[in-house]
This record gives sequence, C-alpha cells and structure tokens, in this order.
Amino acid sequence: MREPSICRTLAGKSGFSFGPTLPDRSHQTAHAGQLIYRANEPVDGVDVICEGWAFTFIMLFDGRRQILSFLLPGDVVSTTALVRDRLSVSVQALTDLRYCRFSKLELRSLMETEPKVFDQYASICVEEKEETDQLVTDLGRRTADERIARLVLALMARLGARGMANGESFPFPLRQRHIADATGLTPVHVSRVIGSFRNAGLIEITGRSLTVRNLDELRRVSSTR
Repeated sequence: MREPSICRTLAGKSGFSFGPTLPDRSHQTAHAGQLIYRANEPVDGVDVICEGWAFTFIMLFDGRRQILSFLLPGDVVSTTALVRDRLSVSVQALTDLRYCRFSKLELRSLMETEPKVFDQYASICVEEKEETDQLVTDLGRRTADERIARLVLALMARLGARGMANGESFPFPLRQRHIADATGLTPVHVSRVIGSFRNAGLIEITGRSLTVRNLDELRRVSSTR
C-alpha cells in the first residue's frame, strides 16, 4: 500500500520551494474529467495530488482505455517524472482536483542531502511496482469478482491510511466505466458483479460513497488475506 504522502516529509524542509506552476507558484487545479497530462508530452516537474482523485491510463488507437492506477491525496502522479522528460501514460482528473508541482532539480538536490526524502521516494517506487504486479495478475488470472473485490479493498485501505475513511465507509467517486477500465471488464459485467455484491450484503453504494458490509466475505471473494 502506498505511503500516505511525500508532502509530509517535504513540508518540514526549510529552503525547499515549489516549481513554477500558476502565478501562486504552488498549486494547480483541474475540473472533473479534465486531462491534466497527455502521454508523451514534455513533463517539467513531479506532481503530487493535494485534493481530489485522478487516474493514470493508456489509450489504445481504437479508443479502448486501460486505467493503471487511481491517485488519491498525497500520491505522486508518476515517480518516473523525476528521471524522464516524458511519461508513457496520460493522467485525468476523476473529481475536481488540486495538485502541486515540485521542481525536479530541487527534489533531486533534496534527496542528496536528506536521506529520509530519498528513502520515502524509493519506497513509493517499490509500491508502484507492487501495484503493477497485482494489476498484471488481475488481468491475467483473477476472476471478475476477485478483481472488483480487490479494487474495493485496496481503495479502502489506502483511504484509511490517509484518515479519509470512516470505519468501513469511504468516498467512492468511481463509476462503472472507471471500474471496467481498471479491471479489464465491460461496464455490463461490472454492473452484474456490483449487483451480486449488493444482493449478497457485501457492499452498499450510496451516491459517491461505499460501505463494506461484510469485510471477511469480501476478503474471501478477493482471494487476499
């Protein structure tokens, strides 16, 4: 599970400044649905989500989309932005979004002088790799029920670590198309699985929030411990 935020580590470092963004030189905003980065465009900083949700994705030539990760407050949009001039993925705001941009040069310099910053960034890189391994397993071996159950549990754990979950209830702005594109399923198939989870008393979705009603059974369905 990803570290809650690298911003907490950076916040206590005097002399560290944000890279140039908007006139306030600290934050940028985006509306829900807005594309904030297009694959293979130049990237001039390391972005961190401050408020709201976003997601990374790859779009195929025929319009099919694979969502690779959901980004929550505190998440680095892409750790590879530190060492690459362009990213292979696109990034879109899922909800209204606020994010900050760190200067690559300043962040690299800070890592050289502050081992704690380097260690946390390296930990985030490892966690991204582990999430990628799980996504490959989802798409290659797990059933539809397992994929969706695991997605729900992973989001609950990540939001809980950030203090954004109320017990087993948490924000859930995802729609069927987002779940479908993240799990390699069709929206119709997602609807059937979500309906079966509701009927079995595993989850309840109200508006833009989700409550896990039977955690043990949902874990069993996900094939995770």
